[in-house]
Amino acid sequence: MVVPLPHQRIRLDPAPELSALQKEGPLHRYDTETGLNGRRQWLVTGYDEVREILADATRFSSMRPVDDEADRAHLPGILQAYDPPDHTRLRGTVAGAFSVRRIERLRPRVEEIIEEGLDDLESMGSPIDFVRYAGWPMPALIACEFLGVPRDDQADLSRMIRDSRESRIPKQRAQSSLGVVNYCEKLAARERRDPGDELIGFIAREHGDKVSDEELSGLAEAILIVAVEQMAAQLAMAVLLFATNPAQLSLLRERPELVDSATEEVLRFPTIVEAPSPRTALVDLDIAGYEIHAGDVLTCSMLAVNRTLGDKFDITRENSPGHLAFGHGIHHCVGAPLARLELRVALPILARRFPGLRLAVPEEELRFVAGKPAPFNIEELPVEW
Repeated sequence: MVVPLPHQRIRLDPAPELSALQKEGPLHRYDTETGLNGRRQWLVTGYDEVREILADATRFSSMRPVDDEADRAHLPGILQAYDPPDHTRLRGTVAGAFSVRRIERLRPRVEEIIEEGLDDLESMGSPIDFVRYAGWPMPALIACEFLGVPRDDQADLSRMIRDSRESRIPKQRAQSSLGVVNYCEKLAARERRDPGDELIGFIAREHGDKVSDEELSGLAEAILIVAVEQMAAQLAMAVLLFATNPAQLSLLRERPELVDSATEEVLRFPTIVEAPSPRTALVDLDIAGYEIHAGDVLTCSMLAVNRTLGDKFDITRENSPGHLAFGHGIHHCVGAPLARLELRVALPILARRFPGLRLAVPEEELRFVAGKPAPFNIEELPVEW
């Protein structure tokens, strides 16, 4: 499979061609999407231009362009698949659940899950694959807790989520995917009848009249999968970065007050969401002197705007003018507060408990997974300490 340019890398670094295009200008005529019936396409590599496009939902649609509306996929509850006003309505139902106050309430449970997950990892001994035995299970349990999945169901649902994304057996992957869908439908129905205090119960209780049953179960599935899949990738990248940069690991252990800047650097450097869904121009307009026509499709490269070819992983870096790892505008990741909490809890614990963390295989043997459509990730991460 040919990987589109916005998703091409040399290990964690953007492909040189992407960096070279960025130096030439902020917009480029470049086909990055297939099946668009000859629509003119643009690759956007300028920081200001990416922010302008992602922030403007009146002139750009995030829905995949189709010539016949009947061909548009119906994805209930998946926020990226909506434009205003439906996006405004649906996002408004979940935004309150991601407030700082509600997320902080989850901190003790996040700390417990991460400590127990690393207990299990340590008890199994090294070398061990961090991705399989910690990278997936820990965020899965946290996501289940956040959504309101009962404790007795969490382990089985966590395994289904992992198998639906990672299993190399097609039948098992399909069965697990269906199992996740069915569980989310049951969870939504149960929370609709008797709302609890966590995410799905919160939506049903506070905004139930604004959300259909189909949308409620779709929100449960989408948030659950994204929260697990993206954090599994993010934790794996964090471990890889610290395992291959021992001085940075020592620095975090000695100066735990650096956890906030370390978290932002762990988000910025790998940029696991390399490009959000393409935007379609709704009107003719001018961006940075380039004439964009209605119907043109624009792919915004987060990897290009977050990274400079050859820059180093540095947990003391000041986040200025600000990375776009969580996107920008109305589709800025609603789960960003939860992701930051998980990293701010996990990174200091990791540095304290595994001061000798290192790769158990040569770095060149690691196999990476391009970030399309899933997040940029690593297949296996054998580590020792």
